[in-house]
Amino acid sequence: MVEINGIEPACPFDVSDYRNTSAVSEPKGRIDVKAVMRTADSFYEKNDVHSAKELLEHSYKDALSFDDKEGQLGIISELLGCYRKTHDSEFGLWAAEESSRLINKLGLEGTVTAGTVWLNAATTMREFGKAREALRVYDMAARAYSANLDPADYRFAGLFNNYASCLEECGDFDSAEKYYRKALSIVSNLKDCKVEEAVTYVNLACLYDAVDHEDPRIDECIMNAIDIFNSDQVEKDGYYAFNVLKCVDAIDHFGFFRDAKSLKKRAEDIYGVLQNS
Repeated sequence: MVEINGIEPACPFDVSDYRNTSAVSEPKGRIDVKAVMRTADSFYEKNDVHSAKELLEHSYKDALSFDDKEGQLGIISELLGCYRKTHDSEFGLWAAEESSRLINKLGLEGTVTAGTVWLNAATTMREFGKAREALRVYDMAARAYSANLDPADYRFAGLFNNYASCLEECGDFDSAEKYYRKALSIVSNLKDCKVEEAVTYVNLACLYDAVDHEDPRIDECIMNAIDIFNSDQVEKDGYYAFNVLKCVDAIDHFGFFRDAKSLKKRAEDIYGVLQNS
């Protein structure tokens, strides 16, 4: 099976969640986490992962020097995704452990922020060979989200997609299909989540292939994904290019060679324009 990761967990870091932090001493200074995230996103938009990593690690050191634990948590949550991109297992697993420690230290259990950080941490654990251990962390994220978010919130789609990938890796294919379908039911009803819908279809195709190479639903899912990626209604930006490049190997693997070649060239052209802008 060609491995395609789930939807990248988003991290709308919300400082309003810091309501139970009386046990934490006042920091010497504050890191502007949202400003750091905006700058990191501008690097990712150009596929410049190296610069994003340098920025985030430097910002984390600043947060440490300020004893800014809220800032540390915000930056570590971003580093989780960054270390997945750079395939740095040692620091990725460290960040997963440290993020949970900071959540407990700050008293953020049960908040949306905790749910998102746990989602990031679990996805990193799964990526670096800790899939079974990650299932428990996904469950923690699900409980935090369920206590705060509408069931149709787009963040559940990211959770379900990544949870399904973890279940698939653990060999529970029936449950994995259930959660991919739950993710699909959310993103298919949100107009700004078409790219996520395409990725979910590719995830389903890979799942069906793992069970039965002749499953007719494989081609159906891949064709649905291709139609979405080619749709004029989908913005062709860096996020689009990132997800296309995650999926083209699977599209090629299932025999849609010309579509894979065309999509790959489009994504690379987008990055080329962005890098020269």
